[in-house]
Amino acid sequence: MTTEDAERVTDARRELRRPVESIALPFLGSRGEALQPFQYLLSDVSSGGLGVFLPSWLANRERLWAGDRIFFHVPFRFGERILNRGYVAWQRWSAEEAGQWAGATLTSGAPLPYPLYISIDDRELRVDLGHFPSSEAMAERIIHDSVLLKRGVLIYLRHLEAVFSRVSELRGEDYQVFRTQIIGDVRRRLQHNLAYLEQFDPQITPEQMRRAPVTHLIDLDELRAAMEPELSLELFELALGTETAELYLESIKKLEHRLYLNHNAYVMIYIATLDT
Repeated sequence: MTTEDAERVTDARRELRRPVESIALPFLGSRGEALQPFQYLLSDVSSGGLGVFLPSWLANRERLWAGDRIFFHVPFRFGERILNRGYVAWQRWSAEEAGQWAGATLTSGAPLPYPLYISIDDRELRVDLGHFPSSEAMAERIIHDSVLLKRGVLIYLRHLEAVFSRVSELRGEDYQVFRTQIIGDVRRRLQHNLAYLEQFDPQITPEQMRRAPVTHLIDLDELRAAMEPELSLELFELALGTETAELYLESIKKLEHRLYLNHNAYVMIYIATLDT
C-alpha cells in the first residue's frame, strides 16, 4: 500500500458520511423564545433553506406557522458558515400523508459543540472522528456532557426554589400547591431523567460494567424523553416574575438548548454508523 493509499484509508476511518436522503430518524427542534420542543424529519437541504416533515405519528408534535422562529439544533454547514436556526417560510397540511410539511430559511448559527454537521454543499451528514478513537467514544462523550447539563438544570432549580420562597406573590394554599406539586414534580422528573442518562455515562458506569456498548443500549425514544425539558419556562416566569428569577430561567434555557443539540448529535452518530 502506498503512502497516499494509507492516507485515504485513514481519512475514511476518521470521517463517517451519509447522504441526507438516508436520514429517516426524527431530530428535536424548538419553536419561539420559550424553546417549545418538537420532533421533525428532515426532507431536504439546499442553499435556500430546509424542508421538514412533521408526521402525526411523532411522539412530540408542534404545529408550525409561517414566521415562527425555529431552532433546528442541528449544525448545517454552508461553505464556512454554520447555520442552525431560522424562520418558517411556508407550511401546508397533508391529509393524505397525515402530517405537516414546512419550509424554513436558515439565518444564523453557533460554533459546533462536536465535530459533526450536515453539509448543505454536498448534501451529506459528516461525523469527524479525528479527535475520538471511535464513534462509540464520541457517543459516550455526548452522554457524559448531557449528564453535566442535567445536573446544571437541577442546581438552577434549587436556586429557583429559594428565590420562590422569598419573592413569590403566591400565599397560603396557592404557595404550598405550587411548591410541592409543581416544583416537586419538576424535581422528580429531573432526577428520573438524570438517573437514566447516568447509567450510560462512562465516568459513572464504565464499559466493563455495562451489558453492551452505549450505542447498543440506548433507546432513542427514551433518550428523547430524558433530554427534553422538565419545567415550563412560561409557567415559572408567571409565578415568579422577578428579575433574579428570570436570570435563572435564562440560564436553564441555555442548558436546554445544549441538551437539544446533544440529542441531535447522538442521533447523527447513530445514523452515520448504521450498517458500518
